[in-house]
Amino acid sequence: MNFFGHALIAHRDEATRGPTRAEFVLGAMLPDFASILRTRQPLATLDALDAGLSFHHRTDHAFHGSQGFLEFSRQASAFLSDRGVSRGTARAVAHVGVELLLDAAFARENAANEAYLAAIACAMTERVQGAIRWPTSDASERFQSLCHRLQQRGRFQENPPSEHVAERLRSILADRPRLSMSDDALTVVQHWVSTARPQITSGAPQLLREVEQRLNLGLLLP
Repeated sequence: MNFFGHALIAHRDEATRGPTRAEFVLGAMLPDFASILRTRQPLATLDALDAGLSFHHRTDHAFHGSQGFLEFSRQASAFLSDRGVSRGTARAVAHVGVELLLDAAFARENAANEAYLAAIACAMTERVQGAIRWPTSDASERFQSLCHRLQQRGRFQENPPSEHVAERLRSILADRPRLSMSDDALTVVQHWVSTARPQITSGAPQLLREVEQRLNLGLLLP
């Protein structure tokens, strides 16, 4: 699950107990932000941030084991492989690409967008900046720059063009030689995005319910 999906799940979890804590939602997104920055996950000295970090990993475990995600990924991998995309690239796109399309589907929820933007805003406060211990000062500065860009962008985009999704996937995989996309593979991935988007969008609510059920049933990390 990508960072916006984590914001949505964290917000829903918080809403079952009271007002949503922006720090908790931010903590639930931090591991994904660390991946974007190509650095290690930070430590957090605020309880709400630290709880969000833990919740991120529990959510990922519930999400990656869900039947909905596994089926979407299986279908994507088969589609890409059948059209000549290499096995490694097909599997990577089937994983990350499904997550990106799910994020776009989740972005329809106003409450999730509000929680996401509140979390980004709180990340830029001195109190929260001082409570996030990145492995290097450079990582801290790049995180603030990332948050500024996300804040400027505003609401998470609901329906990005297929070519934009395909290019983003290409960029994500570019520094992995065995997974990087050729121009021909990029064309196939764009076709997959256009073909798979309606099914993933319509199936997103059921997948979300499954993830929440797995979390509530305690199907988490040992």
